[in-house]
Amino acid sequence: MPDHHDAHPYGRSVHDVRRRTLREARHRRMRITQLIVFSALIILLVGAVAVAVNLVRSPQPAPPAAATPSAASTCPAAGAVPAPPAEVTVTVLNGTSTRGLAGDVTAELAERGYATGKAGNAQSADAPAAVIYGSGGYLAAASVAAQIDGAVLVPGDAEGAEGAEVTLVIGADWPGLRAPEAATAALAEPVAVPEGCAS
Repeated sequence: MPDHHDAHPYGRSVHDVRRRTLREARHRRMRITQLIVFSALIILLVGAVAVAVNLVRSPQPAPPAAATPSAASTCPAAGAVPAPPAEVTVTVLNGTSTRGLAGDVTAELAERGYATGKAGNAQSADAPAAVIYGSGGYLAAASVAAQIDGAVLVPGDAEGAEGAEVTLVIGADWPGLRAPEAATAALAEPVAVPEGCAS
């Protein structure tokens, strides 16, 4: 008669049951390992996409905080007129929600003879048009302001743009550029004396 010493109650030998149990345990461990690996890959992928989207949407830094340059570097000579457009470099930043506005204004200013920097975005804008200038850049800023009704001149950080390099920040209620004839006439008028300068 067959020996049933190692027989399992359900008709299988103890060895068969043990092998099946070990095989199922290996399969469970493999499935758990695969699940962990796939989960980690998905988390990494989602994180990479989030970083990429954040980089694309992040606006450029806001223009330098307003400061007061020394009178010697800011005050124009008596009767001085704005700098000629060809001597001025202007970078336009868009502080509005209108896409492409900085690029359009940059192109218009280039047509009027200004050298231009790379258009970008500003985190905020406190005026419809603010022209920020650094050390020695008052006449350059006045030149850009001559192109815009109601533009505000803002002295910037002395470590920022210097000389003929200025930044135009566009805000809500942007009026657009003046007609070329009006802007040309404004460029021929003596500049206003900044506050703190001797008249």
